[in-house]
Amino acid sequence: MNDLLVADTTRFPHDTIDGETVIIDATCGHLFLLTGLGPWLWHRMIAGHSIDGLSAEVAARFGAEAEDATRRFLGELVANGMLQPQSSAEPAAGEPAALPDAFVPPAVERYDEIADIIAMDPIHDVDPTKGWPHRQGNVPAADG
Repeated sequence: MNDLLVADTTRFPHDTIDGETVIIDATCGHLFLLTGLGPWLWHRMIAGHSIDGLSAEVAARFGAEAEDATRRFLGELVANGMLQPQSSAEPAAGEPAALPDAFVPPAVERYDEIADIIAMDPIHDVDPTKGWPHRQGNVPAADG
């Protein structure tokens, strides 16, 4: 896909904390968590790029498997409405952030029940092996 796309930051406000990007869908209330190379890709898409261009950039540094993972990830962002066609004909100018030294596949986790996540007790309800926002297996979700 060589069309230029841009991250819809109006509908999807975001913040990056400790290398993970948290995004909230302001329309539906879904919460997304981007990990691995995902935050780097998201921040590149804020300026606007094509899937082909970013995938080629990742492939040049990390190889074909990284390119495939990047395409799948960006395709998932498109499917969730997070990337929209860009009105200008060229990517935004500016100094791009450097690629990380090692490739960690980009991933997006989607949480539909944000009310349950917000109500979660971060000390007692969170799975200690996975961290927030993963609920321990034996703790029931709060009833609304």
